[in-house]
Amino acid sequence: QPQAEQTEQMPRYPDMRSNFEPEPDGFNYSEFLQQLRHPAAKPVARTVKSFLTEFGRRPMTLAEQVRFVHDFLDFIGDKMRECEVWSSLDDRALDTAREGMEKLVMNRLYPLCFSPSTSDDADKDHVLREKMGLFRWIREEHLDVPKSPQNAGFLQFAREELLKINNFNSPRDKVICILNCCTIIYGLLKNMRGAQTPDVGADRFLPLLIYVVITACPPKLVSNVQYITRFRSPERMQSEAGYYVTNLQGAIAFIESMDAS
Repeated sequence: QPQAEQTEQMPRYPDMRSNFEPEPDGFNYSEFLQQLRHPAAKPVARTVKSFLTEFGRRPMTLAEQVRFVHDFLDFIGDKMRECEVWSSLDDRALDTAREGMEKLVMNRLYPLCFSPSTSDDADKDHVLREKMGLFRWIREEHLDVPKSPQNAGFLQFAREELLKINNFNSPRDKVICILNCCTIIYGLLKNMRGAQTPDVGADRFLPLLIYVVITACPPKLVSNVQYITRFRSPERMQSEAGYYVTNLQGAIAFIESMDAS
């Protein structure tokens, strides 16, 4: 899980950890898989297997893929609620189990759903990467980012978190990479000398995010964002993480429109 990786990386910057480490949400994928192996969960497991097999066999447009995935996750979520393995859980624990189901399904469907041939994601990735390459010379001052002795450490850490996005297959895990990156940027802004207010608005945050994206130059960034917005639960995108993904989309749009001026 990305959170586990983040915890392992934190000692490199021990003074930063308390400033921006996201609160754990109690998600435990191994526990979900154990629940799914329970004898009482066999009907649910069989239904999932049947869905995955059917998905791989059926030719679909991109829109059909998205609808098929979300309809199935809604359907199987209701089946889980009726199954004795999950029926006695409180709402939060059941919600966590449904997170596990989304991760399981999308891990299996990743080769079919990430940057599919029916989309222009790969072409957009190539154009964005070329544009980022052209502007790798850019420095903080070019984007009106205040200089600070802490910049180098924070920004390198933010780049490392963003670059992890291609290490994971589920939309949830990819969102966590974005969340970690953006939380580090907020940590830097709150610790900058001369900050007049603890509030960090988009006018201060977005230039730093743009700078991190350009200097990290992550491959397949458009494909990753598109994959998240298509297949992450819409309800879960109405959150802080969804706000960060929206900001990343804004950063991408800005970079795509950049010129030397």
